[in-house]
Amino acid sequence: MCTIAGYAGKRRAAPILIEMMKKEEFMDGGLSTGIATIHEGKLYTAKVTGDLETLLRETDAADLPGTVGIIHSRTGGNLVSHAHPFKSADGELGLVLNGTLREVKSPEFFAASNEIMNGFYEKGVHIDSAYKSSRTNPETVLPNGLSYHDTEPYALMIGEYVENTAPENMKKEMMKATVDALTRLTADIIVLSVHARLPDTITLGTITRPMNCGFGDGETYLATSAIAFPDEVQKRPVIAIPPTSVAQVTPDGITFSNEKIEGVRVEQIDYRIAAYIHGEMEKLLKEKHIGVPEMPCYTDWRGVWSEPSVECKFASPTGLLKPYATILYEGLWSFHKEGRLHSAVETNERGTRVLRFWLD
Repeated sequence: MCTIAGYAGKRRAAPILIEMMKKEEFMDGGLSTGIATIHEGKLYTAKVTGDLETLLRETDAADLPGTVGIIHSRTGGNLVSHAHPFKSADGELGLVLNGTLREVKSPEFFAASNEIMNGFYEKGVHIDSAYKSSRTNPETVLPNGLSYHDTEPYALMIGEYVENTAPENMKKEMMKATVDALTRLTADIIVLSVHARLPDTITLGTITRPMNCGFGDGETYLATSAIAFPDEVQKRPVIAIPPTSVAQVTPDGITFSNEKIEGVRVEQIDYRIAAYIHGEMEKLLKEKHIGVPEMPCYTDWRGVWSEPSVECKFASPTGLLKPYATILYEGLWSFHKEGRLHSAVETNERGTRVLRFWLD
């Protein structure tokens, strides 16, 4: 999984985004990191393979201009071209994605993705993430035999949709473009994007992945976990973005689209299951220090779901699309609000730094 954050307000976005990512990076990230901001009609980006410290050391990320932006850290990636944000073909849109294809690895999904990317390739669009795969039969493949990162289609689709849109229609069309992209390639994901022709706006679209929205005075914050928000924002009401939502954030707040993502149906989280998992989390966190990636959500807790909560046109026969991540982060947030949650960055047996939590 990944951690992401966004900010739209009156102050320079980059330092605020960096501070938020410091709080959540090692919850599920730290191996590739990137940031995007908008200023005076231009997209600014910086990204690296490595953690936030590497981003700050090797790029000008901390100095990027603009009062709106997004930031991302993921748990994998050994190519800078596979770090987020990804750009549209015209270089005006920057997009970050959190999620997984673990539960939609079906031939139909990759056939749809390849058809989309082959279309861009045949138009002469440069595929930034193209690389030679080590797999004998790669799932993502271009006409030239190279593979591509599975996030890039979303940036290219949304960017193409609004490429010739008049400035006064950009907000509406960006929401439509996000609905269209998530309908064409539905997966267990959330995307955040910024565009050079929208200097004060972040557009988001989520199928199942967690996202929280917090509010300041003339400032709006987004983060995978509300723990990332500044202390004064945590004291105010926080909105959990519901599944299958498309919305836009500006300094004045958040606006949801009435348009629906097709090809997917997500039920409300079963809070009886959430209560059970939170109880199991509490036991674990009292016994030992444990990180989000080490939670047994895909093993021991998988069996608590007796019925599918997500219907997706691309779901694999054995896939169980569930809002695990949302329940995990809600549990941590509830313990944090109670003042019982403690955390520290520790090194695991593979030498990777992980943010581990525990309870009194």
